[in-house]
Amino acid sequence: MTKLAEPGITVAMLGLVTGCLSLAPAFGQGVNQVEKCLAAGSAPPDTAIRECTLAMQPGQPSDKTSIPAVYLSRADAYVRKADYDRALADYDEVIKLVPETAITFALRGEVFAKRGDYDSAIADYERAIELEPNLASAFSNRGLAWAAKGELRLAVADYTKAIKLDPNLPAAFNNRGLAHAIRGELDSAIADYTEAIRLDPKYVNAYDNRGNAYVSTGEHDRAIADFTAALQVQPTDRAALSGRCWARSVAGRLPAALTDCNELLRLQPADAAGLNMRGFTHLKAGQADKAIADFDTVLRSDPNNAGALYGRGLAKLKKHEQTGHADIAAAKALKPQIEQDLARYDIR
Repeated sequence: MTKLAEPGITVAMLGLVTGCLSLAPAFGQGVNQVEKCLAAGSAPPDTAIRECTLAMQPGQPSDKTSIPAVYLSRADAYVRKADYDRALADYDEVIKLVPETAITFALRGEVFAKRGDYDSAIADYERAIELEPNLASAFSNRGLAWAAKGELRLAVADYTKAIKLDPNLPAAFNNRGLAHAIRGELDSAIADYTEAIRLDPKYVNAYDNRGNAYVSTGEHDRAIADFTAALQVQPTDRAALSGRCWARSVAGRLPAALTDCNELLRLQPADAAGLNMRGFTHLKAGQADKAIADFDTVLRSDPNNAGALYGRGLAKLKKHEQTGHADIAAAKALKPQIEQDLARYDIR
């Protein structure tokens, strides 16, 4: 499972944004309420929303220059609550009040991206870049939007521009690495993930992505080391558990692989990929009945899962059950390359 970095402008940039908007609250009760709103950035979203809404009441704030900062703070709280429609409405108000502030467009673009509206996100990032050509985060986040649209060449160009403007952006290196990996450029991907980890030694996504790249290059010890590093930072990281289960299984470390798969499925019992991986691991361990049970669980909810069909077919043939041929044929009809794909991992 490859993992992009979240854009992550909102919280980090909010203080800068409010400064850019010349926050200057007046004396009196309005000052206190505005300050409560702006100080609520680390509070639960509902608390921040309440404080900022109060700051917008008649007479609060009396200094109109405070209003954009209050809207921004409330928008941030709505984003943290995943209430994207209200967040967009607040960003719209800020843009009406202060239309030439680049970071506000970048923040609104981030919300459009979270909603899957990548065209609107790109338009906002472009406006942000027009207003502030050196805003590295806008290039990095536009790269994410291009990648989501499958425009990997444009994504790599934006990540590269972001890195040129700010060489200390681990997310840009991670995301450029992912674009390289999707294009099959694994050496370049690994180099970018490595730089992201150098900049942020606790960057879980980069460890997971580099681990997946090492699995693809057959460097299973390195992959296992990366997934282990991710789990040391975040013990419940499902992507790392999934990756390490598979890397250990492919490397023939079957008891350890089953431990990882079992933990993954404890955290997410219906995870089809986890059940398939555990099924293949049982198969490699000569436990055909347990493999069939895992594949059956997947197929009950997804009858056209090619991996589960192929794995169940192999397990049945291990038990000399000729119905396994029908499962394998059905899997190949759904995914003609499945036999070759799994043979790379010594599953046959």
